[in-house]
Parts: sequence; C-alpha cells; structure tokens
Amino acid sequence: MTTNWKKTFEDYGAIWIHNGSPDQPHALLTSGLHSDGFVNCTFVTQHPTVLQSAVSEGLKDVLSGTNSEWVIGSAFGAITLAHAIAYHLGARSGFTEKDGEFMKLSRFEIPPEDRVLVVEDTITTGGSTKKTIEGIKAAGVDDSRILPYIVSLVNRSGKDDLDGRKIRALLTLDIHAWTPADCPLCKIGSQAIRPKGNWQVLTKRDISR
Repeated sequence: MTTNWKKTFEDYGAIWIHNGSPDQPHALLTSGLHSDGFVNCTFVTQHPTVLQSAVSEGLKDVLSGTNSEWVIGSAFGAITLAHAIAYHLGARSGFTEKDGEFMKLSRFEIPPEDRVLVVEDTITTGGSTKKTIEGIKAAGVDDSRILPYIVSLVNRSGKDDLDGRKIRALLTLDIHAWTPADCPLCKIGSQAIRPKGNWQVLTKRDISR
C-alpha cells in the first residue's frame, strides 16, 4: 500500500496551517515574509526509518535515473536528507554552511568531473537553495555538473523550477506568503512569530513524541 506522505507529515506534527483566528499567531519566515503555514521537516527527518522510507518509497520515482557522485544539501535542515538520498543512490553526501549572507562548501572537495545533486528539506522562496548552488559553484564545480533539477521533501514555493532547475518534491503544498505590509493576518490582529523556537506557541502542540 502506498504511503500517504501528507498524512504522515501531519501525523508527526510537521505541517501547521493557520486557523484564521486573530488569536493564533502566524509564521514569520527567515526571508522576512509572513505566512499562514509552516512545514517543520525536523519532526520527520529526526526519525531515520521514516526518512529512509520517504526517500526509498516516496522519492523513488523522483530519483529514478539520477546519476550523480555527490548529494549536497544546506546546513542544517537538509544535511540528513542529503545523507539519506546519497545512501539510496550510492553517492557521497555533503552540505553547505552559512558564511555571512552566503553559503559556502567548506568541508568537502568535489572533483571537477563529478556530478552534484542539490537537495532541500523545504523550498519556500528558494533563497537558501540558490545560495547553496552558488556556494557549490564557488568551490570550483561548473554549473553544467550540477544536475538540472532539485529534490526536496516539500515544495511550498508555488514554483515548478528555480532559476531553470526543475523542483522535484515528495509533497507540493499550497501555503501562502506575503510581505508584512500586505499580510492579511497582521490586518486582523494576528502576531507574526518565528516558528522555530516558538513551535509550541504557534501550534499549541506537545512535541514530546
């Protein structure tokens, strides 16, 4: 039986959607945008067996035909995903790290002839993923050696591609984001808060599971 991965994410408390009440806070994203929903993939990726199943079963078709020597994600959210996908493909895994406003590939040396698959846990604006790609190129990898698609657990960007690279996702979710000035939730009195570090406040959920 095929797993309903959206339900799995919901069962693990990884998907939160605002209920429309002014008394419930809404999400302030890293980009500065406000949102009526948030996906915290940590609640899924912290379970190795669930993550491996998501890769081997849920992303099986997405990864079919993928031929790369490296799988690179961004720190910290996509490190475990990169490792799980690399294991599935028989490739090496690595990650980029923050370097001021940029992302840098500082711990790994990729031979110029090797191919690289870029992965992300959640794509919202795509900013972190773009910085990861730029960090890989800055480390000496030619753009032509980076595969023409990105694999993610969740795509909530509303886009099918990122700077010409197709987005292949386990889940595609319709979650909105606005500038603070245009945010309808602010206009009804809802407070914008950072989801990470305030997850229990945002969701009123017990995270002891």
